[in-house]
Amino acid sequence: MTSSSATTQATTWHRCYGLVLRSELPLPELPHATPAEPDLTVRTTPLTGRPADAVHLPRGLWRSGDRWGVTIDGVAAFEARGGRELLVDPAPGADPAQLRLYLLGTMLGAAMMQRGHLVLHGNAVRIGDACAVVVGHSGAGKSTLAAEFAARGLPVLSDDVVPIDASGHALPGRPRIHLWSDALARLGVDPGRLERVHHHHDKFVLPLDDAVEPVPVRWIYVLERHPGQELTLLPVRGAGTYPLLHEHTYRREFVAGAEAGREHLRQCAALTRTARLSRVLRPATTMTAAATADAILDDIDDDTTPERPTQECA
Repeated sequence: MTSSSATTQATTWHRCYGLVLRSELPLPELPHATPAEPDLTVRTTPLTGRPADAVHLPRGLWRSGDRWGVTIDGVAAFEARGGRELLVDPAPGADPAQLRLYLLGTMLGAAMMQRGHLVLHGNAVRIGDACAVVVGHSGAGKSTLAAEFAARGLPVLSDDVVPIDASGHALPGRPRIHLWSDALARLGVDPGRLERVHHHHDKFVLPLDDAVEPVPVRWIYVLERHPGQELTLLPVRGAGTYPLLHEHTYRREFVAGAEAGREHLRQCAALTRTARLSRVLRPATTMTAAATADAILDDIDDDTTPERPTQECA
């Protein structure tokens, strides 16, 4: 690929996930920061593809030592290097908005993993002096639920990518949520007043108040659909916690090899010592964000109640 000057501009400074970013690409999604010694540098440069010794991973991802990357046809080649650099080689005529989706999603998530964080695929919502992380597969309703919490005055720390540090704190990320037009309609928000994520999709950007402080994770909720009629919360403890956290790790394909697997297991075990995990079984045909938010907030209010069913997996 050949770097496209159309996507570059003067160096800008931003903050995200507790880091100072210096970028050669415009990143309007991120709050600005005062110029300082950067924790992470985003720069454009020609990339020659994956190294000869790279481990090929699903979804076109690869990793070779402290170099992790992916090439998206028509968009860019990307590399994360040691949690210190994000390299981008844009394709000619690439849509800058689509390029930033991968840069601030997959690649920024990879950099946070390289920096030693457990990164979950979900949303973090501040509740009192702690936060709840809601995880689930794509289409499970995570972002719609986050918007419901935000409408109730509960700060959303991060959407889609949730890095959790060694002390069990969720780090605040981009102050925005990406929502499809039908989800906005259910929330009573006019999509005509919002910008599109990019012109290829009927998805829009819902801006949020900017959160800046890390918050300890106390609750983790896994959104799942089921054929029944009742919305049920089922706490999970013991050996059942790791498979769920692994399943909902952001770009878990990067957790490749014995050493990476052991470190990921250690991170998940540390988190479950301070956070309680529950499955949220939602009726497939009648579930609503409001009802799910009510159930989760009631569960948090009742957190000290001992007489609840618990799922133990061998």
